[in-house]
Amino acid sequence: MRRVIVCVLILLLASGCASQFKQQRELSRPLVKLALSKIQQNDIQGALVELRKAATANPSDPEVYYYLATIYKNSGKYDKAIENVDKAISYGDNIGLELPGLKSEAYNLKGTILFNEGKNEEAIAAFRNALQDELYLTPEYAHHNLANVYFQMNNLPLAYENAQKALECNPHYAPAWEDLSRVYVAQGKINDAIGALKHAVLEFPGYTEAHWALALLYIQTGNTEKAKEHLVEVVRLDAGGIFGPLAVERLKELK
Repeated sequence: MRRVIVCVLILLLASGCASQFKQQRELSRPLVKLALSKIQQNDIQGALVELRKAATANPSDPEVYYYLATIYKNSGKYDKAIENVDKAISYGDNIGLELPGLKSEAYNLKGTILFNEGKNEEAIAAFRNALQDELYLTPEYAHHNLANVYFQMNNLPLAYENAQKALECNPHYAPAWEDLSRVYVAQGKINDAIGALKHAVLEFPGYTEAHWALALLYIQTGNTEKAKEHLVEVVRLDAGGIFGPLAVERLKELK
């Protein structure tokens, strides 16, 4: 009888917590939405203010901490980013089917933060955790990130495997095609690398890095006309960036 009473009390408590979260979510949700609009306007301080209001209104809303972690990660404040992304993971199940896969998104974000800190093994663990939830809507992101980590570690077989898995999840995901190209270049398979990059720019014509990589490979193979085509595209896409001026110099060399 005592065990039955305890079980009933636990169920009532869980039900009460869920109900309380839903009520608090009604307060935090519009604040998060407002914060996102401020992020899009590059008003980061304003976004932080709204997210802190949201955290006060609903201290267990994982979406609040996910975007706080994103802001801190983008500003290079990795300690604060990890602190908040861990809260997003901890509270991730609260959001339920309103935002399916949010917990996986948080694990993926944690992996990118750890990778930026040079903590490759911990990053790999986080990316693999992201892939555990079948409701994760964009598993290709985690596989792409794993491919990138493994490539940096010079583990070409696992880099290739995860690039392929990313494409199995989403064959239109251009960064995974670029991942494949880098593996092929490292293996000396230049024609395969060119083929992968052509897929990348087909899926995303504005992919500056892929156009730049294609131009370099065409120069390497002596196909200067094709190289010029992609260099011109790099200049068009990135005139005031890093690759644009480099492309201008290469074009001068090829004339």
